[in-house]
Amino acid sequence: MTKIRLIFKYAFKDLRRQKVRTLLGIIGVMISVSLLSITLFLADSVSVAFADYLSVDAGNQDMVISVRHYNGEPENRSSYFEYQPVIETLKESTDQLEHYIPRMEVWGITNVSESFDSPNITEYQVYTKISGINFSHENDIGFGAFNKPDSPELLELNQLPINHCAIYYEFNDEIKYSVGDSIEVGIRITHGNLTIERYQNLTIDKVFDYNLKWPSGYRNDNLIVVDIETLYSIFGNETVDLSNRCSKLITTFKQSSNFYDVRDIEGTEKRVKNLAAELQYELGLEEYNIDLPKLEILGFSEILSMILTIIFVFVTIVAMLISGILINGILKTSVEERIREFGIFRTLGAYKSYNLWIVIVQGFLLCNFGTILGIISSFFTSKYLIIPFAERVILSNIPSLGGASLVFSYTPASFVIAYCIGIGVGLAVSVSPALKVMSLQLIESIHPYRHEDTLYHLQKKSSINYKLILVGIILAANGGFIYFIIPRIVINFDLALFGGALIIVLLIFLIGITLAGLGLMPLILRLMIAIFKPIAKKLHQVIKIFVFRYQRRNTSTVVIFALSFSFVIFTSSIVQALSTQVSMGQRLSYGSDLVFQTEGWDNENINIDPTRLITTDFENNLLNIDGVERVSSVLATPSQLTNIYSEDKKEFRAEIGDYTGLTTREVRLLGIDQEYPSTIDTSIISFTRGSNMQVFDQLMQEEFNCIISEGLAEGMSLTVGNTIRIVIYRGAESEIYPFTIIGTASTMPGFSSEFGSFAGGTGGVLISQEDYIELLDLPEPGWINKIFMKVKNDDYRTSLQIEEEIDELYENDYDFRTINLERNIRRQESLFTVLDTFFFLILIGTVFICLFGLLSSSYSTIIERKKEIGIVRTLGLKGKDINRLFILEALIIMLSSGTIGVIVGWACGWLVNSTLSLLTDSPFVPIFPWTQLIGIYIISISFILVGMWFLLRKVRKKKIVDIYRETM
Repeated sequence: MTKIRLIFKYAFKDLRRQKVRTLLGIIGVMISVSLLSITLFLADSVSVAFADYLSVDAGNQDMVISVRHYNGEPENRSSYFEYQPVIETLKESTDQLEHYIPRMEVWGITNVSESFDSPNITEYQVYTKISGINFSHENDIGFGAFNKPDSPELLELNQLPINHCAIYYEFNDEIKYSVGDSIEVGIRITHGNLTIERYQNLTIDKVFDYNLKWPSGYRNDNLIVVDIETLYSIFGNETVDLSNRCSKLITTFKQSSNFYDVRDIEGTEKRVKNLAAELQYELGLEEYNIDLPKLEILGFSEILSMILTIIFVFVTIVAMLISGILINGILKTSVEERIREFGIFRTLGAYKSYNLWIVIVQGFLLCNFGTILGIISSFFTSKYLIIPFAERVILSNIPSLGGASLVFSYTPASFVIAYCIGIGVGLAVSVSPALKVMSLQLIESIHPYRHEDTLYHLQKKSSINYKLILVGIILAANGGFIYFIIPRIVINFDLALFGGALIIVLLIFLIGITLAGLGLMPLILRLMIAIFKPIAKKLHQVIKIFVFRYQRRNTSTVVIFALSFSFVIFTSSIVQALSTQVSMGQRLSYGSDLVFQTEGWDNENINIDPTRLITTDFENNLLNIDGVERVSSVLATPSQLTNIYSEDKKEFRAEIGDYTGLTTREVRLLGIDQEYPSTIDTSIISFTRGSNMQVFDQLMQEEFNCIISEGLAEGMSLTVGNTIRIVIYRGAESEIYPFTIIGTASTMPGFSSEFGSFAGGTGGVLISQEDYIELLDLPEPGWINKIFMKVKNDDYRTSLQIEEEIDELYENDYDFRTINLERNIRRQESLFTVLDTFFFLILIGTVFICLFGLLSSSYSTIIERKKEIGIVRTLGLKGKDINRLFILEALIIMLSSGTIGVIVGWACGWLVNSTLSLLTDSPFVPIFPWTQLIGIYIISISFILVGMWFLLRKVRKKKIVDIYRETM
């Protein structure tokens, strides 16, 4: 016990004696652990927020029970069941369920009104989902809420009389009814072996929005709400009794947090499915079906879990690596200065282990104080700064999150993990200097002429470090092999585990390349010294001697600077490249400033109405809109024509083959007009054979020419000049047409799925509209798939005005949607900007750790070199010259190591980005993050100037006699 007290006493005494160095070390660890703790607290908060998002998206429905239909069931089996016996069974089976909400839902059809102010209706009919709810019961348990449209303010809708209804506001904007109007709804249900059809007039009481009342998908289902008693009265008679029945029974968990955790998807699935299986057994395997809405949405959160894992692993490795090297450097410097003291301890009878434990305890104390301060600071920073900022700025700009809020949350595990990692790193890095102290020979340690650097051998002249280069190359080769080869052969994997493993391997690869680059440090140092020669003037030779003489002491500082700068440039390059690739993908997918696209092809509930489809003569209407410069159209594809002619059971499709017909494949035939090249960005067209404008001119001017995708050309061994056959199937008819290939392309704006390299055998074939109409025997004007619109001067505001005008003029006449390319790109870029800023701020923290390490190393050398300072002061240097000497030395070290990190980080980012471009089938655009580079250099230089001025404030003012007196 006495020995332990002595060890702690001496460790504290030495830390107090070196206050500046101790303070710098504690601050470095504090920043490192703060970054880690903030990441953990964010993960906790996101997990809770995602549970709220699940509630919003799933309508706060944990389980939904409905009738299961199966082969051989009774003919009179109904989809509407008595819910009270089911509720009693559930209550007897488990105490995990809190509320039971019966719902009666049916499909109906209604006519669209001419306008909000007109009592007349049109002949156009739309399908609607009618949801019957028990208002009194749902109000009592507080299940969901009705809101005013486009407002979070609650709507007073506590009940609906019989034959009264409320309409979801977006659906009402489409059918154009007003409050107080009567709406006729045709409803058909199948109850057992009975089919019942009713037409009922409903009085509209309210137009509403909702929150946690229905799943978000109901917003697209044309929702009308009635009291459940209204449906009972509509369909109830002397032969049919639907009272106390429902089509689905919604249940909620008492404690959702006990079931859902985005960080543990597998565990979440196990907990929820175990409860569902237990209830399914009690209800009967054939009688009822149990759906799990929240769990289904949680399955899509695996990518979010992977992102959280990657961020946590990345921050942990980077922060702990940098802080570990910092603590190791501080302890090594401290050990060098106290070798004689350790020798005296041994002379007085102390064992080797005594010295070892002194060093380890010092490392423990540094990390303990830094870790505790880091956790405390990160707690308050996350709670009062980061989380409020993220909720107000980030979530408010992401409408897809459905109004989910981000509230600060934490778990005890986060504190334990942060503390254990912080302390563990400190103890681990303390071992190396402690072992060196323990292995020191007693005679060497107390030798009167021993120098502080006896433990480490100095080279007389620095040269290229081949050993360090070799070790770095080996690490980089191993990491590169695993990162670039293994993913290509892995087919089935866990995204979170795979993402975490990849980021670890990638960081190892980056660290290896950085260490290899540090082998060239002597050359970079000489280059930087030469660059600063005009500034240094008479200090040039002194700086050169000092830099190389104390190069070993600055090794840890050089390593952490190189690693930090490489991490900053690497992550910034990756994020910016991803943003560019996504932007390029949007341009390839949509093609033009505005895209007017026909909708309704895939709606199974509604037959295609040809009168609501756009035709080629509609282009003139768009050209008359102010701001539209040019338009071009793409005719309806064969699959879309099949939908149009579905009542005639006429199927359209196209096949391509060699001229002999030995090899054929089904293709996506596309008919474009002569204005297509002028409405898209031709710079992103990638012709593998042929020339842009010449090919399009030839396509329009000559008959039976085509442009095919590179995937088709490679798969069928076709090239420019080949004559091919295109077989057109028009129902029972088929006809063969000979075509000449005049170009092959790997990318084509507006047709990314048809011309991507992954399109393969189902790639696209471009032909002129004249040929297309002839081949498919279409009437004129032809139906249009989409229209590309070129906006004058590429003005974003103009495009928004055009989009709004088109919607106002034609939304009642045609089924379409307008796509604004620039708006989509800006939304994507805003997300990547947030991600880039997040990583940049984290890595700036590591740069600050490096700067504290540099100041700590500089402080040690200032103390050690007081005699040298006195000598150069005697030779004529003034206090300001001493200031400039040490500042230039620190700048040279920072810029040299940082330059190596920048080069390595950008090179690794270039390699990864090129690989991603291949995997995502997008053009490769080299990116260099100039903003981040300038930012970290400005921060580092400013910090060094201020920090060195602070450290040198006493030395530069001290009298020469006092300096000699202290060093004698």
